[in-house]
Amino acid sequence: MDSISIAGSLLLMRAGQTQQALSTTMMKQAADQQNQMANLLAQNVQQSPRPSAISDSGFNFSTYA
Repeated sequence: MDSISIAGSLLLMRAGQTQQALSTTMMKQAADQQNQMANLLAQNVQQSPRPSAISDSGFNFSTYA
């Protein structure tokens, strides 16, 4: 095997490793964004008034679906 073939193989291998690192980084960023959205939704649920606190009539109307 000549040196050009070895260098080409090395470049292909490094490109594959770089692609894998970028993919892993993108997946981590997506997971972090999903965690942030879940935290925001959990905070929103905690801050929203309960239907029973809004109405004192004999029945409660729920907007949760």
